[in-house]
Amino acid sequence: MSPQSDSPRTLTQMLRDWDDATLTRLLMARPDLADPPPTDYSQIASRSTTRHSVSQSLDLLTAFEPWVARRVCDLGGTSEPSGSEALDATTFAQAVAGGPVDSNARSVADVPDTSDISAALDRLLSLGLLWGDASSLRPVRAMASSLTAGDPGIVPASRPPGFQDAAQQPGDLVDKVAAGSAFELVRRIDVLVEHCDHSPASLVKSGELASRETRTFGSLLDLPAPIAGIHLKIARAAGLLGTLPGSELKLVPTYGFDDWQSLSLAAQWQLLAAAWLHQHETPANAWLTRHCLQGLASAGDYVAGTPEQLHSWVSWQRPRRAPATARPIISIIDQAAWVGVTGLGALSSFGAALVAAILETAPSPAPASAPSTLESLLPPRVDHVMVQADLTAIAPGPLEAEAARDLGSLADVESRGGATVYRFSPASLQRAYRLGWRVPDIVSTLEKRSTTPLPQPLLYLVHDLERLPPPGRVAKPDPQTPAGGSPLHASPLRALGCKAELSAKEELTFAAAQRLVQGLRHTEVDPSPDESPRPQTSNRIDSPLDTLREAVETGEVVWFGYVDTRGASGERLVVAKSVGDGRLQARDSRTDEALTVPLHRITSAHIIRRTA
Repeated sequence: MSPQSDSPRTLTQMLRDWDDATLTRLLMARPDLADPPPTDYSQIASRSTTRHSVSQSLDLLTAFEPWVARRVCDLGGTSEPSGSEALDATTFAQAVAGGPVDSNARSVADVPDTSDISAALDRLLSLGLLWGDASSLRPVRAMASSLTAGDPGIVPASRPPGFQDAAQQPGDLVDKVAAGSAFELVRRIDVLVEHCDHSPASLVKSGELASRETRTFGSLLDLPAPIAGIHLKIARAAGLLGTLPGSELKLVPTYGFDDWQSLSLAAQWQLLAAAWLHQHETPANAWLTRHCLQGLASAGDYVAGTPEQLHSWVSWQRPRRAPATARPIISIIDQAAWVGVTGLGALSSFGAALVAAILETAPSPAPASAPSTLESLLPPRVDHVMVQADLTAIAPGPLEAEAARDLGSLADVESRGGATVYRFSPASLQRAYRLGWRVPDIVSTLEKRSTTPLPQPLLYLVHDLERLPPPGRVAKPDPQTPAGGSPLHASPLRALGCKAELSAKEELTFAAAQRLVQGLRHTEVDPSPDESPRPQTSNRIDSPLDTLREAVETGEVVWFGYVDTRGASGERLVVAKSVGDGRLQARDSRTDEALTVPLHRITSAHIIRRTA
């Protein structure tokens, strides 16, 4: 917080004075302020002071920050605004660190450092829970009622627990293990999507995968059914699978799958790992995954934190959300291992780079070393196979995209590992024939891909296709395939215009928040620089609700007009205390009488500001 010459008189003014980056970070941290898109700063200020929004913001605080927030409310929320309610940030931090203690005297070790208190104040200010500047801080009034009571003599730790006893793993071994898992993830996703190409997966009416299909995928991938289901969600989140046009209950590959197959192995994995980080059905899982990975990153390079240590770290970061996170954390650690983000329980170098790039508030590409490190640990792609007399073809490594499509159309995968074994059969060749392959095309493609002469039994099977009747429907060629090129290599079933299914509830992206802030800058009507600013002593007329909320924040006297139950009009001068639940709670400025007025009966309001 940098001091300013003039302290903002209202929360709205403070938001208007913020730069674009700070305001964008606020909207990213509190997306409820941006939905629906606000038209001016007063709408953001009004939304940010509601009880529900403030309660959600308190869920974002660490174990130490609510204690600081309670101290702000205790020290600054009971006095008049013209006096001690204005809190100096530095003075407040020093007062907390060295202030009076209660009968249960705190030890010196319990007293937090002033730098930690200042950091907590900055955090509360950036979330809109405090407003003002370094010379004058005031709490949002709804925060006091939303905070749970705590023992003022107990000061929580001002910094997260460490990973002191965690094992330090060899870095090269961690990267090799993680690279092996990354390669397996790419292979399994490729098998899964290819299976949906030939046998579209069935969905139930809710849009989830049918349980029978989940068991089928588990058997196909040799994985437990729940983990196979997560693989399917990753493929959908990456935009590789989508619903077939005209049939919302069938999952088929998208055109994005064809593009994905043409990428390098490292780039394929990056897309899948990013999809895993975002493919959460509930926002709760999203924040927990991010914090688990951030916890592993904070432990140090190649440090393998235990689930218990990670749970303690997450519990300090989000104490209001932590009670039911022990078991999900174990599941997230397991998933991070088979996704390839971690190896031997520690973040890999390319996993850490990917996590850092994705979890940044501002979009930034992953460091160049991340894909290059992973690429050096993955086997190189090949474009050839060895066709054998037993009607099999062995690929000595991962095939290039075009070769994989050729072999996937003409044969079935029999086994995978360091080498992939394809099996030719009458059924696989007839399937290719129905997809538009012709005998000369099949023979020329196999001769091109094989490093060995084609065996006679395979040629007999291929030429037997000439005795079949021509297929009743020939697949329409891909418009991107040049004339005279190879036939269609995959099923003509493709989900058109499929959107990546990231989560049940779309999150506010950085780009969307930036556009919203830029729109506010252009639509907000501000006084011209050459015009003299309006004197602060003049009375201000605004919409009743915004004016009443401002009066609650500033503590100034407000005049409002109203209509009673008989339809008669009246007016009052009051000191507004709170606005919520459809009512204004206030006290008469002259008699100090408590008043409760329904907001729908208030017709107008403006703040009375005394002339200096």
